Amino acid sequence: MNIPFRKVGSIPQTFEIERDGTRMSGTLVQGAKGLVKLHARLEGAISLPCDLCAENFDTMLNEELTVLLHDGIFQGTDDEYDVVEFFDGLIDIDSFLTSELELIRSDYHTCQRCLNP
Repeated sequence: MNIPFRKVGSIPQTFEIERDGTRMSGTLVQGAKGLVKLHARLEGAISLPCDLCAENFDTMLNEELTVLLHDGIFQGTDDEYDVVEFFDGLIDIDSFLTSELELIRSDYHTCQRCLNP
């Protein structure tokens, strides 16, 4: 799902995407300095390997995400939110969801069996 930056205005635009047992739904709204604010909820189940025993286990996601999006390289900083850069004038919601899931997978995870031996 691609949304052109130029189509995002001051009225929140809703989106929803589902993939591999997860769902991300939220809004996009125009912010200051050419930034777009994405506020979303990531829900569903994800399979993760335990970092102790290497067995896969399912965990439930219920994450709230708020980031700023910029078309091109962002020159500056924001003290409150992370800034994600997109190119070609498009907000690629699919790649954003993929990157969020990969961030979760790259963290340290322990299954219940290893937590309570």
